[in-house]
Amino acid sequence: MLIMKKLITLIIAFGLISINSYAQDYTKFQMQRATLFSNYITEQMGLNETENKFVYDVMLARIYNANTKIQSGNLTASEDKRAVYSAEYKSAQEKLADKFGAKKARKMMTLSNEARKKAEKK
Repeated sequence: MLIMKKLITLIIAFGLISINSYAQDYTKFQMQRATLFSNYITEQMGLNETENKFVYDVMLARIYNANTKIQSGNLTASEDKRAVYSAEYKSAQEKLADKFGAKKARKMMTLSNEARKKAEKK
């Protein structure tokens, strides 16, 4: 019985350590950008809170993954960065299409670009 308790405790401890080591550290900018995109999309399309959270998660992953690929690849050329951004855009659109359908997903991605352009003008 005692051995079983120790074994279970050990398994739980290793599980928590492995989960913690895979946690991603998002920057404040990345989270703000994802919030900007998801809130704008939600306002324009009348999404509910659950849908907003899903869109936020997709946008945050898009921003984070693009940044990580650019930094890890030490990419400085505009064409290389553009290729990464394009791939992440397509990936995000596919995730949104799985949940909302292709037409709504394209609209959401268009709105995210619109939000980005409006934010850059400020």
